[in-house]
Amino acid sequence: MSAVILICRFVARTGAEGQLKALLLDILALTRSEPECKVYDLCESDLGNVFFSTKRGKLMLRSINIWRRTTLSAWSKTGGRLVKEPFEINFVKQFLTGAAEV
Repeated sequence: MSAVILICRFVARTGAEGQLKALLLDILALTRSEPECKVYDLCESDLGNVFFSTKRGKLMLRSINIWRRTTLSAWSKTGGRLVKEPFEINFVKQFLTGAAEV
């Protein structure tokens, strides 16, 4: 297992920002109960229609199939009509830690 960060980006359709945010918060509650999940955050950009979720934990990347996850059943029912473009999923490894001095 590797420690990874999963970053997802969602862009809401005009007028669907509140609905998308509510759906992402529901998914967040389900995801936080998954084993090996250390930290899960949801952030909203200053643009108001772009959301980012981050998940930190230990995952077996070779065996992950994101489309079989239970948290995506809620997404597949309503999420597609709320976004302007397909959501983006990125698995990243952290290589720099600590805050930079300003």
